[in-house]
Amino acid sequence: MDENERITLRLEKENLELIDAFLKENTSHGNRSQLVREAVQAYIQAIREGGDRVTIHVPRYYLDLIDRLVADGYLLNREHAIVRSIEEWFTRERVKEIQDHKQEVDKATGKVVSVSTGEKDGVIPR
Repeated sequence: MDENERITLRLEKENLELIDAFLKENTSHGNRSQLVREAVQAYIQAIREGGDRVTIHVPRYYLDLIDRLVADGYLLNREHAIVRSIEEWFTRERVKEIQDHKQEVDKATGKVVSVSTGEKDGVIPR
């Protein structure tokens, strides 16, 4: 028996046009069958892995910039570039600043009430 099993898959005309347009721009995926196999594997992997993956839209300008930096050897790949960006943005100081701002907003909107607990910055939710 062949390792590959053939199935029939019905798709709307719009989806086929979308697939064909994608394949025209991205020749590394081969043909419709190869793209569908890769898409199914990626989808199942994303579901199984759960919360450690995020899909985001990155403007073309930044992707081109990242790709140039990868090609020049400054970064390993796109994921590395994005993770590094997140690491550099979420410094301890910035996270503390965000927490302090949220606390001020909560106090101003009445979401929390300040109390003296003998500890630094004791806050109890209403």
